[in-house]
Amino acid sequence: MTGLGDPGAVGAAADDLRRASADVERTHTLVGSVTPDLWRGAAADAFAGSVAATLPEARSLADALLAASGTLGRYAAAQREAVSSSADAQDVFDRASRALLADPLDESAATAVAASRSAAFGVVGRLQQAASIAAVELLAAVDEEGGDRPWWDPFGWFVDDTDPPDEPVAESILDDGSFDSDSLEQGSFGDCFMLSSIGSLISSDDGDDFLRDNVRWDSDKEGFWVTLYSDGKPKEVFVDHVFENGARQNAGDDPSIAALYESAIREEHGGDFLEGGVPSEAMEIITGRPVDVVENSDHTGLDSSQVDQLRDVLDDGGQVVISSPRDGEHEITVEGPDGATREVDVVNGHSHIVTRIDADGSVWMQNPWGPGNGADGGGEFRVSADDVSDLFWRGTSTNVTD
Repeated sequence: MTGLGDPGAVGAAADDLRRASADVERTHTLVGSVTPDLWRGAAADAFAGSVAATLPEARSLADALLAASGTLGRYAAAQREAVSSSADAQDVFDRASRALLADPLDESAATAVAASRSAAFGVVGRLQQAASIAAVELLAAVDEEGGDRPWWDPFGWFVDDTDPPDEPVAESILDDGSFDSDSLEQGSFGDCFMLSSIGSLISSDDGDDFLRDNVRWDSDKEGFWVTLYSDGKPKEVFVDHVFENGARQNAGDDPSIAALYESAIREEHGGDFLEGGVPSEAMEIITGRPVDVVENSDHTGLDSSQVDQLRDVLDDGGQVVISSPRDGEHEITVEGPDGATREVDVVNGHSHIVTRIDADGSVWMQNPWGPGNGADGGGEFRVSADDVSDLFWRGTSTNVTD
């Protein structure tokens, strides 16, 4: 996922708040019209006193709900603009990248790549500014100074990801549970492209060993040395804190090994890198190995020969990530390891871990959103060859055994 959010969901929340405000307003009017003309005594006095005390609070609640609705409506509009602008920048980046692959000396293509990346970062910056404004307005609507996870932000949408990592690490991050892709859970960053790359390594024996060799605990400094790569050359980055709202595992109770990479990559490449990228960049930084990409420029799904290439990588012990459609609503039927089928929503602009590919071209994958997510429920599931050829348009692979 790009990390730009779901404007439809935010817009729906705005509609819900507006309806709630109208309901409270109607209740306010109804209660205000009730007068105990024929009711006398202590109970009547108590009722009148309660109404007098409650009505102003009801009015304030209605106003707060309406103000919050307007804020979320404006933020949804900002998200829609960001999604559109990001898609435009991505198209320019894809075309320019293909041109560079064909001719590494193509200066105009190199310039276009740089410009598209700057445009993408600008999109994220504008959306972060819109989010900050929305957060202030929502706090004002309920007259709060702030705090962790207020009522209007139960999922930490408005956490300031530019702040440094704030949760101390422990050696237990490297427990065996860390190397189970089923327990991997994406946090509030839009870094599915990076998490799916980590998940693809965890899903293979050689990839698992590679990560263990590239993340080491320093008992003296009480932190980890994480090896990143630039042009294939290793560089160790020290990490002693991770993001509390970052990648988790074990039902969200603990930070995952991916959280170490989030902090290390932030240190080397900046926080913007974690808010939308492509798997090939993440794979190169994490593994230092050559990365191959098969894709269709019109964003239609992969054909059988391309899927066969990805299967060959997996059969050789390599790692594969697959990318979902740019837009649209797609509900497909998938199959779990137990043979049971279910309907799932395909998350747009998202990267999935590929665990295996059947002979008929169907692909087994996992969503880095993790267990119990609202799109597909989490865990490994099989997407039919037909759905792969319709929807999943890019495959990114490497092999740490090469």
